[in-house]
Amino acid sequence: MVDPLAHVPGDRGWPLVGHTLMFVRDARGLTERNRQRYGDVYRMRVLGREGITFLTPQATREVFLDPGKVLSSEQGWSNTIGDLFRNGLMLRDFDDHHRHRRVMQQAFSRAALAGYVDAIHDVTDRHLRDLPDGDVDVYLLMKRLTLDIAAEVFVGVSLGAESERVNRAFADAVAASITPLRVPLPGTPWRRGLRGRAELVRVFGDLVAARRREAEPRTDLLSRLAHATTDDGELLPVDDVVDHMVFLMLAAHDTTTSTLAVLLWQLALHPAEQDRVADEVRALDGAPVTPADHGDLVHTTRAMQEALRLSPPVPFSPRRATADLEITGVHVPAGTGVSVSSLMLHRHPDWWTRPDAFDPDRFAPGREEHKQHSHLFVPFGGGAHLCIGNHVAEVMVKAIVARLLATRRVTADPRAGVVISPIPIPKPKGPMLLTVR
Repeated sequence: MVDPLAHVPGDRGWPLVGHTLMFVRDARGLTERNRQRYGDVYRMRVLGREGITFLTPQATREVFLDPGKVLSSEQGWSNTIGDLFRNGLMLRDFDDHHRHRRVMQQAFSRAALAGYVDAIHDVTDRHLRDLPDGDVDVYLLMKRLTLDIAAEVFVGVSLGAESERVNRAFADAVAASITPLRVPLPGTPWRRGLRGRAELVRVFGDLVAARRREAEPRTDLLSRLAHATTDDGELLPVDDVVDHMVFLMLAAHDTTTSTLAVLLWQLALHPAEQDRVADEVRALDGAPVTPADHGDLVHTTRAMQEALRLSPPVPFSPRRATADLEITGVHVPAGTGVSVSSLMLHRHPDWWTRPDAFDPDRFAPGREEHKQHSHLFVPFGGGAHLCIGNHVAEVMVKAIVARLLATRRVTADPRAGVVISPIPIPKPKGPMLLTVR
C-alpha cells in the first residue's frame, strides 16, 4: 500500500495508539524531541489520526489564512472536542462559521466591551475583598473568579450555588477531550466528560428558555442570542444558542484562567518585574481598566504577552485538508490532518532569545522579537478563527492583575516545581501556591 505521507519525516508511533499517550503525558517534550529529530515539519499520529505538524511562522500563516478555503477547523477539532463542545465557533467552517460569527460579533464590539468594565471590576472586587493573607492556589482562585465574571458579563446572572457545579462540569468536559479511551464506561474520564456536557446543556438550556419568556431582551449575550433570528426571520434553534454559550463560557474563563495563573506565578518568581507592574497599576489610583486606556499599561501588557508566549491558551491548532494543497512547499494530500503549534513556535530557539525565560522586555521597542514575522506570536490564533473575545480577555487579565497588585504582593517558592500541562488548555499538574500579603 502506498504511503501518502512518505515524503514527510517522522513515524507512526506505537501500534494502535500512535503517539497519543506520549502526547497526553508530555506534549511539549514530544514536540521538542520531534523538532530536534525531524525538523520543523514532521508527521505523527494522535487519537487515531495521522497528520503533519508545522512549526514555522510562515506555515502558521498559510494554515490560518487558508486562501484556498480547504482546511477544515471543524474536522480538525472533531475527534477531540467535537462531542463535548459541538457547534462552537471553532467547530464551524467557512460560510457557516462566518454567519454564526457575525451574530455573535455584536457582543464583542468596542461599545459592548465598554459595557463589561463595571461587571469585571465589581466581581473582581467581591472575590478579592476578603482574600486573606497567606497561601492561595492561584489557579483555583482565578478559575472561580473568571467563571463568575463570564457569567455576569455574558449571561447576565450570578451563578451563585451553581458556580462550583458548572466549573466541575467544564473541567470534566475539557479533561475528556484528550482521553484515548472514548467509551462511556463507569468511572472513565469520557463518561465524566459527557455528564459534564449534559450538565452544561441543562444549565444553559434553562437560561435560554427563561430569556425567551421575557418580552424584552436584556443586553447580555445570552439574551441577544436567545432572541436572535436567522435570515428567514426564525429564532435561532435552542440547541444552537446553548452550544454557542457552552463554548463561549469555556473560552471566556478557562483560557483566561490559564493566562492569569501563569502571569501571576511568573511575577511572583520575578519580584523586579512585579514591582514594575505594581507601580504602573497603582498609578491608576483605583480607577478601572477600560478598553480606552488599557493600552497605556505598557509593562503590564508586555508581562501579559510574555505569559501568553510561554503558555498559549490554545497550544495546538488542528485542521483537516478537504482537498490537496501545499503548505510551505510541502504536499498535503486531501484527508490529511494538519496542525500548527503556538506552544512550540513561541519557544522556537531560531526566533526567540532565551526562549524558556520570562523576559517581558523581549516585546519592548528595540527588541520586539515577536515582530520578526506576522505569525510568530499567535496566542489568539489567526485568520477567520482569530479568537472573537481576545480584547475582552486582555481587559479582564489587566483589570484583575491591577486590582490584585494595587494593594498586595505575591511571592512563590521557586523550589515548588510547578509544572504546566499544556493540553488541552494549560493547567498546573498540582497546586500552584502563591503567598499573598
